[in-house]
Amino acid sequence: MSQNQPDTITHHAMLVAWGQFAQSIGLIREIEAVLLRQKKVEHNPQTKILEFLVSILAGLKHLQELSRSSHPVDQHQAVAKAWLQAGWADFCGVIRTLTGLSQAEADQIARVLEHITQPILAEEVMQTLKQSGRLVYDGDLTARPVSNTSTSYPGVAYGH
Repeated sequence: MSQNQPDTITHHAMLVAWGQFAQSIGLIREIEAVLLRQKKVEHNPQTKILEFLVSILAGLKHLQELSRSSHPVDQHQAVAKAWLQAGWADFCGVIRTLTGLSQAEADQIARVLEHITQPILAEEVMQTLKQSGRLVYDGDLTARPVSNTSTSYPGVAYGH
């Protein structure tokens, strides 16, 4: 990056937008309030939990892609800033934090996520019911892998 370019240039613009959304709904504040009994070396364990959530939003298949992809998320300061973090940990630190979570800590994180998302989902359901008068939930429960290039899949049909 040249001296004239701002530090907000990133290949991960949606992660910046999602970080701002996470700020607005209180997700970051609530995750940071979760008591995790792990030591801080350079990054808080809560930061690494947020980084894990960011990796999911980024669609990363493997956590190592946080640090070792062609455009590593953990090197984009604009993303960290949007998520109110000074920076991100290397993927190894994220893995160590996830591995070190107790069941009680994982449950607490799950409760935070449920608390934050439940009102959003409830509002979306209500809006759908107002607009169409019904809510349709359709899922393929066959658990068969489908290629991302498929245009049809034998044996799968719309149903109720």
